Amino acid sequence: MFPVRLSSVMISRQLSTTGRWITIFAFVATSAGALPGVIAKPKEKQVSPMQIEDGILDDIRLKTATIPSDVVIVVRKFSSEGADLGTGTEGGKEPRVEAARAIQAEGPKLLADSFKVDLIKRGPFPEVRVDDGSEIPGNALVVEGRFTEIDPGSKAKRYWAGFGAGKSGLAVEGTVKNAKGELLAEFTHKRVVVMGAFGGEYIPKMRKDCESLGEDIAKFLSAWAKGEKLTD
Repeated sequence: MFPVRLSSVMISRQLSTTGRWITIFAFVATSAGALPGVIAKPKEKQVSPMQIEDGILDDIRLKTATIPSDVVIVVRKFSSEGADLGTGTEGGKEPRVEAARAIQAEGPKLLADSFKVDLIKRGPFPEVRVDDGSEIPGNALVVEGRFTEIDPGSKAKRYWAGFGAGKSGLAVEGTVKNAKGELLAEFTHKRVVVMGAFGGEYIPKMRKDCESLGEDIAKFLSAWAKGEKLTD
């Protein structure tokens, strides 16, 4: 048999074709993310120490890692105007509408008073006051915000259905600023009631939730100043 001889032109064409196939294969493999049978490791979620979710509060966004403990804390009554009233919206069942109105009126004071009492108990601040319109001290930190939800839910559904049906909700969003108005932190938080005796009465439970919101915010501020974990 005669030896097969390939011309330089044929060799060049073969190499060129092979190169194209390698390039195509590499592109497909890259696009797919991995070859068959090879499982790519999921990227780990990057967690910033300045952003805390599902901790002492539902969502905390810090602008500074720490705050001084020798400052005056001033809490302003949270606004309740424009809150989502859920089942307590005008035109709904009268007990729910009455409950929503009552909490719109009472909630801001209940939250502020509870915050003050609890933060004094926890420390470490030398003074905690509810804003009375007087001049804010130069070394003060001011806590303020608003109710975003005041929903009585449904007592009947809580009792008869259970499993979270008819749950009531009180939610707030707020900020912590220094006396100059510079933002130090912002937060959101919600309290939910899903059950009580015979479904629970609307107003007493919602009043208690307002107080619990104030206590939760106080716990956050205390832990932040002490350098403690903000996760719960």
